[in-house]
Amino acid sequence: MDKILEVFKLIPVIIELIKAIEQAIPGESKGEAKLVAVREILEIVDVGTKNLWPQISLIISVLVKTFNTTGVFSK
Repeated sequence: MDKILEVFKLIPVIIELIKAIEQAIPGESKGEAKLVAVREILEIVDVGTKNLWPQISLIISVLVKTFNTTGVFSK
């Protein structure tokens, strides 16, 4: 349960980080580099996120898919 709470607390931060990186590096086919940037930034800020990376990376996939489907990045 603690892991769930930790990850849920990170979701707003992850969303803002995804948006900031997308703004800094717009365009398609750069997803892997953007994902690496998100991971490295999170791990620099809190080394504990390294242990949560499997869950975080899946959440990022869901968020990016949702943002792409709803046109968040095309605005």
